[in-house]
Amino acid sequence: MGEFLRTWYGLTLFIVFDAAAAIAVLAIGWRWVFKRIFDFLASVVCMAVLSPAFLAVFVRGKLLQRRTGEPRTLISREYCVGKKAKAIALHVFRTDSGAEEAEKYNAWLKRTGLYKLPYLFDVFCGRLSFVGVKRLSLADAALVSEADEGRFSARPGFINPLAVRGDEDTDYPEMFRSDLFYARKTGLFLDLKIFFFWAVRNIRGERGWMGETSEKSYAEALLEAGEIDRTDFDAVAENARAEEEELRKKYEPEEPEGAEEPEGAEEPEAPKETEEAEGAEESGRDDGAEARDEDERGSA
Repeated sequence: MGEFLRTWYGLTLFIVFDAAAAIAVLAIGWRWVFKRIFDFLASVVCMAVLSPAFLAVFVRGKLLQRRTGEPRTLISREYCVGKKAKAIALHVFRTDSGAEEAEKYNAWLKRTGLYKLPYLFDVFCGRLSFVGVKRLSLADAALVSEADEGRFSARPGFINPLAVRGDEDTDYPEMFRSDLFYARKTGLFLDLKIFFFWAVRNIRGERGWMGETSEKSYAEALLEAGEIDRTDFDAVAENARAEEEELRKKYEPEEPEGAEEPEGAEEPEAPKETEEAEGAEESGRDDGAEARDEDERGSA
């Protein structure tokens, strides 16, 4: 055996056999173990490589924030439904500043997709995956039928399985079928296939392959199709807003009342009534002093 491995063909066969065994182990355990490990390691590498972009966007945002007086933080949260139908909070760079000076910068962030850079942190934390089902808002998730709930067994991802067969005519039923298939058949080779098609389409400059799912919400699509009426639509939207408000209280706590004021803060002006009372009191003291002086001169 030793002599066989010393030959070029013996060493080649040994390497091929080991590689095949490693790929087989990865493929078998991809769904349960290795996919999450890959997401974790890949997100760390991507954050390290893209750290200059993170820094540039952060510094530029801070400068704009200082010039425009924007009080909010640079990072905002998007609330949606993730794996096991649980509500999750995702992080993005804020693009909703109302200042005119920031409009062009916000449009540039959206056009380039750089506002999604904090998603890498969500992949690191396990809320997202690089390849996964489409993210659904709280309102849309509430309208998913029981037959399509199997899609929630997979994490939402950057890259959707529709990258393989999606086109401009793709609708929500087709998207749900694609998500269900992915959730049931998640594997190494399927993820590689989806990533390959996604990369080719982006290199070619193709954009509309998500169809109506990127143009309107699921609730809007059902309303237009007549499957729900306006009352149901408004009720679902109201419930989603209430749930999002609860999540905001959890993830975005308000500043406590006893928080210290920043240095240099001006003291509040005294109410006019207080000033008038103090003036009257001082005047009374002056009158009393004058009366005592007159008494002393009279007695003298």
